[in-house]
Amino acid sequence: MIWLFVALTLSVTALASVNFLTDRLQRAFQFDARQLLAADLLLVSDQVLPPRFLAEAQKRQLQIAQTVVFPSMATVGSHSKLSSLKAVSSNYPLRGKLSVDAMSGAGAQLSSRGPSKGAVWVEPSLLDSLHAHVGDRISLGTQVFLINGVLIRELDRGAGFMNFAPRVMMSDEDLASTGLIGFGSRVTYRLLLAGPDEAIQDYAQWAKQVIESEGLRGLRIETLENAQPLMRKTLERADHFLSLVALLTAMVAAVAIALSARRYVLKQADVCAVMKCFGASQQAILRRQINTLACLGVVAALSGVALGYVAQEILIRLLGNLIIASLPSASLWPIVWSTLFSWCLLVGFAGPALMSLVTVSPIRLVRKEFDGVSIKAIWVAVFGIATCAVLILIAARDWRLAAWVGLVFGAAVLLFSGLAWLALRLLSRLHVQHFAVRFALILQARRASFVIIQVTALGIAIMAFLLIFLLRQDLLMTWQGSIPANAPNRFMINVQADQKQGITQTLLAAAIENPSFYPMIRGRLIAVNQRNITPQDYADDNAQRLIDREFNLSYAQQLPPGNRITAGHWLEGGKPQISLETGVAKTLKLQLGDVMTFEVAGEKISAPVTSLRKLDWGSMRVNFFVIMPPAQLQTLPQSWITAYYQAPQQATLDFELTQAYPNLTVVDVAASLQQIQEVLNHLASALGLLFAFTIVAATLVLVTSISATQDERFRNAALLKAIGASRKTLSQIANAELVMIGLMAGSLAGLAAGGAAWALGRYVLEIEFMAFFKALFLGVVLGVVACLLAGYYFQRKIQNATAVTCLREI
Repeated sequence: MIWLFVALTLSVTALASVNFLTDRLQRAFQFDARQLLAADLLLVSDQVLPPRFLAEAQKRQLQIAQTVVFPSMATVGSHSKLSSLKAVSSNYPLRGKLSVDAMSGAGAQLSSRGPSKGAVWVEPSLLDSLHAHVGDRISLGTQVFLINGVLIRELDRGAGFMNFAPRVMMSDEDLASTGLIGFGSRVTYRLLLAGPDEAIQDYAQWAKQVIESEGLRGLRIETLENAQPLMRKTLERADHFLSLVALLTAMVAAVAIALSARRYVLKQADVCAVMKCFGASQQAILRRQINTLACLGVVAALSGVALGYVAQEILIRLLGNLIIASLPSASLWPIVWSTLFSWCLLVGFAGPALMSLVTVSPIRLVRKEFDGVSIKAIWVAVFGIATCAVLILIAARDWRLAAWVGLVFGAAVLLFSGLAWLALRLLSRLHVQHFAVRFALILQARRASFVIIQVTALGIAIMAFLLIFLLRQDLLMTWQGSIPANAPNRFMINVQADQKQGITQTLLAAAIENPSFYPMIRGRLIAVNQRNITPQDYADDNAQRLIDREFNLSYAQQLPPGNRITAGHWLEGGKPQISLETGVAKTLKLQLGDVMTFEVAGEKISAPVTSLRKLDWGSMRVNFFVIMPPAQLQTLPQSWITAYYQAPQQATLDFELTQAYPNLTVVDVAASLQQIQEVLNHLASALGLLFAFTIVAATLVLVTSISATQDERFRNAALLKAIGASRKTLSQIANAELVMIGLMAGSLAGLAAGGAAWALGRYVLEIEFMAFFKALFLGVVLGVVACLLAGYYFQRKIQNATAVTCLREI
């Protein structure tokens, strides 16, 4: 019964940990939507907002605040860092408060206003990168500001994975003096509004009608109902994935529940037979078993919920700044949902075995016979398992996702089971001289079904854990290693035409190869084949984002290095034509001959697609989705971009360039990759914790399956002891059996994880990633260690018992 309790508690713990976390995140959106917007209504645009939106808000007497956000270089001393600059009006935020630490010893303080003129607040990570402190001076563009606070919490920033660059917050009164915004700058403009609910709703309806009637693109409305849409969607997907991982743990634990219930029934069959001898009815025995199930379910649910809450706190710390800094308390829903699911597991997987005790015959006391599972018990199992399937569908919130996960999991179970069966068949044909190994092989052949269950459960759990480990430790490093040593590690954007010569001279003086500058023109796709298009015309999220945002267009006479024509022919002459990247063509369902129309600075540019290109993203060169002939674009407003390799010992060059040309944005690729690695580490740590639950559940399957065959083990031990077998021989037999199970499970898991990682590298990242040996080694080690630990208790118990004691245990 103890293993049944542990298995049930583990399933509740895994489910509750994820449910607590996702519930708190969802409640943060429900109850703190105003703080997530820092307003009641938000208008977001990639262009300066038309004046009538501000005028209408003033006319309706709404509270107004504005913010401007864009990337910019921040410099302290000789250290420079790409930052996300946010200029705010004096009354920002309209809702909620900012948390700022002035390093005066009083700790973080709440503020209902942004920085004062001439001062900035920065995030702690930027201070670390720039080796700066509160009170230092920071250069932004052509101006120098005082750092007079550390920004601890920013209400409407969103999650960390959507804002890699650290924040610098300043007053919008200082923005113009910096000279940072020029043509080609990637700027996000936000208009924040607050007021009575009815007035906000009326304004939102008016703004929506204006946007739709005039076909305004790149402008969206965020309300209390859809605050932080990208963040909501990302967290929704994370919720689905984490829930499915937790469900995987629960389903593996369900196998342990069924096995431990079987062991419990075999032990209780004699008790029920004695009760029937003394006149106990089937109803009395049924009530007794139902009470047992109910008590077990309640205690396991309470224990699992408590452990799940602790695990959820650990998950929050592992995720770090990837989630909202301040979360509300959890509701009762995670407790109800986790408990309901665990009880369904209990009824579906343990109920049939326990209910079979009702039909046990008193004759069992003499003949040791057991009728097995009745039809009623089978229907109980069907009900429980069907309920579990419905709950899995609810957790996935997408029948396609649930079906896909179910098919993959089922295929993995069948594959691992088939390979385990094949391995057992091959092992059974070996002729081994060593007695302990030969005896262990005979035992495994007799208990093939249990061995297959053990290998399959443990193998799938280890495979999932190893895949996360390989992705975290090796895959990104391998991708970075595949980049040529002299590949560009700096991207310079917002270069103006009259700055190219000076920048080239500076780079050449620093012994950097002569840079190639590429023109960049911002244009929005507004029509395909003379038909106007909107984001709503596409179902795919990526397609919607491409249509809503502005493209970076470019022009060239020669095919750029690293580009390969896959269809059509390269640009010829000056007639209108487009060379399109294959990925964008697939996303937007475009093909050769389709006519694309872009709007550039109020002018419409139309041209047919005459070629499709495959880009070498691993080269780290400048790449463009859309390239046209120079005759089509060279007279339009444009900025320039270049990429180059900068040696580590030339770190001060970034500072020199940004001091001489404040409008430049220099992106350090190495720093960006490091930030990506940090995000992956956070996510991998959280997933590692959940998959650790899965491994524990699989080990529990191993323990319960060993326990389920314990009677046979005692019988074999009694026979061996009776003919003079020593404790050493018994130990060798047990260890050989456990090691073989661990080897099979670990080998299958290692090969499967290595294959999955290779496929991801080969077909997604387009790199050669070979980690089969490492995955195989780690899988075998994990499998053998898990098996030896799982069997230690039972092995010691049998070794220390006499032959008579072994017979009494049967």
